Parts: sequence; structure tokens; C-alpha cells
Amino acid sequence: MRRPGRVLLALLGLMLVACGSADTSPTPSTAGPPRSAPEAATGTPLPTATPQPTPEPEIEVPLAVVTGFTNLRTEITADEVETARERGSIVEACEVFPQGGAPAACMPAAEVADHLVANPGQLALLPAGLVEPRIKALTVDRANLFGSADQRERPWPFTARGAFPAAWTHDPAEIRTLMSVGESCPDRGVAHQAITQGRGWEWVFGGGRARYTAIYPNPVPAGHVGNGFNIVDAVPSGDEGAVWRIIGSADVTVEDFECPVVDDWTVNEGVVFSIDPRVLGHMKRGGTDVVTLAANHLFDRGEAGFLQTLEHFDTAGILRTGAGADLDEALSPAVFDAGGLRFAVVGWNLVPGSVAAEPGVPGVAWMTEENIRGAVARARDAGDVVVCMPQWGYPEYRVEFTAEEVALQQLMLDAGCDHILGHGTHWASQIDFTRGEDGRIHLTVLSHGNFLFGQEWSQQTQEGMLVELAFRGAELVQVRLHPYIMLEQAQANLTDPQTDGSHLLNRVFAASDESY
Repeated sequence: MRRPGRVLLALLGLMLVACGSADTSPTPSTAGPPRSAPEAATGTPLPTATPQPTPEPEIEVPLAVVTGFTNLRTEITADEVETARERGSIVEACEVFPQGGAPAACMPAAEVADHLVANPGQLALLPAGLVEPRIKALTVDRANLFGSADQRERPWPFTARGAFPAAWTHDPAEIRTLMSVGESCPDRGVAHQAITQGRGWEWVFGGGRARYTAIYPNPVPAGHVGNGFNIVDAVPSGDEGAVWRIIGSADVTVEDFECPVVDDWTVNEGVVFSIDPRVLGHMKRGGTDVVTLAANHLFDRGEAGFLQTLEHFDTAGILRTGAGADLDEALSPAVFDAGGLRFAVVGWNLVPGSVAAEPGVPGVAWMTEENIRGAVARARDAGDVVVCMPQWGYPEYRVEFTAEEVALQQLMLDAGCDHILGHGTHWASQIDFTRGEDGRIHLTVLSHGNFLFGQEWSQQTQEGMLVELAFRGAELVQVRLHPYIMLEQAQANLTDPQTDGSHLLNRVFAASDESY
């Protein structure tokens, strides 16, 4: 079929879903010769015509460029797509072609997602309304139908017009994105670079992109932390500020913040932490909207430091959940309205260290069945999408769920969590997709890895991932993982998913099951 420019045109008029056309030949009459008008008026009534279905109106739908979820590729050019179409190496939906014009590589649109799950290296053009989380929509010349507001507003090069099912429709303006970053406690190595070494917090929050120069065994002697693990040497590769641009470009950004923010902070080298309040201003300007404070280090400066932490987040204008002056406050959801879609965030902790909130007792929300059900019920009443953020990765330093976490995952889903964005292992860890009884997909992330934490002793603690979710209304339609590496234990820098970032992604994919 001849394709004018980069717009794929469908046959004007009604087309059958199976790529065929209706039989419009006349049906032979069995009523005998025509009667005169008077005879017809006084004789046997003429048969009533059979009602015909109203033709579907023609609509224009964008065709997303999609691939398998585990494909490391994230972007493509329109020219590359056109070349693949000319070569017949990209799958296309048969329904968008006139009869006889479909390429050999076409298949019914409803079968494309299953095909890409089985063949994740394949590319396809799919009506955007059929895109789902177990496949990946690629960015095309900086445009993405499911990306940030800036990406969604860019012109899209591939469309089709015809009498298509309503389920194929897609309006990029209806998409909302949520970004979730890793575990943050900007003391230790982070504060050492910002304060002791004089680089400043602007440097910490100014990371761009980086490339690996070496991966080698940690040279520490046996018995020392890091022995038996690889470590990474990496250097900046440009695009300064890219990390916080991508974080800030989301419609809502959530973060796991694990340590007390106090006026009399110090730079610490051990495991008792305190954070310079200036950090929160950078987080707010960078795009952080909501934090969970349900973590094990919040009482490292005692109850007074804990209460001061709550005040500092309120002053910075960052919504918080998972901790409070009493249990009621700790279980209250943080609700953020992202252009009409309300995200209600709740969090709990089960790692020893902090005081558990009780009636009249300041503390963090502990991860009990009663607290889970109570917090989620409030979140369900307050929001459209309930995001649950447990710090549950204990014991630490692993990629796979424990039996206890599998049971807690089911408890949270049964309670009404839409998605679970977990933390605690300090490694980017297993992800899981499940389908609810209503047909919607629920994402669970065991842990994102370190974001601002200062652990340089293994490749796994040096690396982390930003987790980006795209929603059409309250329905999850895309999940994207953005790998990064910490430079000097302090500055996050994005890595190329197809090269250096593949170490983290393949480790996560190997532990995960993206089917549902």
C-alpha cells in the first residue's frame, strides 16, 4: 500500500474488523412480479425492511510504536519506523489497511500485545488505545504519547483514520504520569561531597548522564563490606541537570525519605543520620511533591528531631504520609491532584529502628494489617489512584520477594492498593504485574535502589532506577524504568538503558515476571 508521508490512511468507509468487506450484492426477490400501486395498498402487507446497524463514525487514532517490555530500547526515529515498514520488519494491525493492502507482517490488533510478550525484540505499530503495561511505547523524535506533558504535546507522526472501535481512541491530553525515585537519606557520602568537600547541594541535584569506564571486583579483603561484589567506575557524559528535569517533568513525583531533617544537622560517617534542611528546597524545586516518612531512621535524632522533620517538610511545601504526631496523622494519605486525577499516597514501615505511631504517640506508621487496611480505606475515599509505599525490604541487599513480602503484597492489594512502590533493599529489585478482578493491572515494585544514600561498596548499591507510571484516567497503561548510577556516592546520573544501564535492567528483569 502506498503510504503518503508519515500518516497511515485507512480505507474511508466501513471496514470489518477481520480486514474484509461486507457483501453488498442484491438479494434475489421471492415476492413475484411487481404489483400495481392500488393492489399493493389493498393486498397483503409488504414485508418490513430489516433494520441495519448504524455505521460506526470514522475516527482518527494515533498508532503507537511499541515493543516488548524487556526490550532495552526506549526511543526511535520516525525515519527508522518508515524504513522498517518498507522492509516489512515491523508488525502492523491488519484492520487499518484496505482489503488487499495489508502487509505480510500484519496481524489482528488484539493479538499484537501477546506477540510482543513472546517476541520482545520485535517492533509494532498499534492503535494507542490498546497499549498496556506489559509492552513498551517508544519515544519517537522526542514525542511520546504516554510521556511527560512536553512529550505528549509534540506532533505524532503515525495515525490511521477509519470506522475503528472506540477502544482504539487515545487523547494524549488525558494521560498523567507519576515518577517514583529511590531511597533517599542525603547524609554520609552525599553530605560529605556537598558540605565537607564544598561541592554544594546544587552539584548533588545537578546530575546529568554518565558512562561506565570499568566494572571490577571490589578490592577490599575478605570479611570487609563489599568483598565478593563488583563495583563501577563511571564519569559524567554531559546533559547536566537531566535527572531532575525528568523527575520534575512528571505530573506527580513521590519519594521515600528515610532520615531526620534537623536544624543542628552534622555530616555523619556511621549509621546515625541527620539532614541539612536546605535539601528540601532543592527537592521541592526539582519536582518532588509527596514523600513517605515511614522508615527506620526517622528517630536517629530522637523524638524532638522527628517532630522537627515533620515541620521542615510542611514548611517546604512537600506533602508527607507514613509518619505523624500520632497514629491518626501517620495513617492519613497525602493527596495530590494532578490535573484532575487525584493520587492518594500512604506508607508503612516494618524495618526495626523507629518508634511506631500510636494514639497520642508520635511515630511512623507500622506495617500491620490494621494499619494497612485503615490507611488504604482513607486513601480510597480521598483519591482516584491509591499508591502504597512500604519500607519492607528487610533483610536488605537482594532482588527477590521473600515469602513475607508476597503475603504483604496480597494483603495490600486486597485492602485496595492500586500500585505498590516499595523500598528498603537498597538494590533495584523485582517488579510484579497482577490483574485484578476488575481487569485492571496492578504494579508492585519491591525496591528502587539507592537514590541519595552513599553506599559505594557494590554495583547494586551504586545503581538505582526511577520508576515512571503513565495513567489514562485511573488505569495504568505504561511503566518505564530509568536506570542511573551514583557518582562520588552523591550525584545521580542517568545511564543508557541499552549499554551501561542494561546491568541494572537485566538484573531486575531476570527476577521479575511481567506477564499477567
